Amino acid sequence: MIGHGAQARMDVEVPTPGAAAVAVSFPGGGTGRPRPADRLDLVLGLLAWGVHGTDERNVRDLADRIRALATAIAASPDGEVPAGTVSVVTRAGTPVEMRLVPWSGARGARRITVELVRSAVGPVPVTRRSPSATSLVLAGLMAAWWESTQVDAEHRLALALALEGLINWYREAHRLTPARDAVEAARTHAADRIRAGGLDLPDSLAGAPA
Repeated sequence: MIGHGAQARMDVEVPTPGAAAVAVSFPGGGTGRPRPADRLDLVLGLLAWGVHGTDERNVRDLADRIRALATAIAASPDGEVPAGTVSVVTRAGTPVEMRLVPWSGARGARRITVELVRSAVGPVPVTRRSPSATSLVLAGLMAAWWESTQVDAEHRLALALALEGLINWYREAHRLTPARDAVEAARTHAADRIRAGGLDLPDSLAGAPA
């Protein structure tokens, strides 16, 4: 059974075309894990729900977009990624490069929200206000970019590998499986890769299976 109260929350607002801002809060005090672990699950949850609602014909293109961002994050010395790494196509068919901007909380800004809620099987990511798959994907990509600017190289590697794990999950599993399964698979993939390299797990991967 899933509880109604959010343990952690991530909002992605799009105040103007080509711009996005991210805010994270912990209304329920978090899940009890380190905050970076909760933030990673929120990022992965946005993308998992986005893939979940994406037409099967477009999943491969979506995987390429996630992979491009993961590669840029892994190579970044400070979390910033090259211009054009994340872009969106307008209704007129024009591609627009996305950029991160400070949170404004402006009224009328389009906002996408994901929360971690308590369940019998652990924290589960849920979305609010039924956003479209396209909005969720864009929000997830921008949230991943934002997260990469908040952490050090160790955590950026974990983030990039988790994005890689998410892609692998949807390549091998049915895309309509629960978002939580994809998040757990992504975390496990990242932890396995880091352990295989002889490194200690960063706290963003706290709780990953041994």
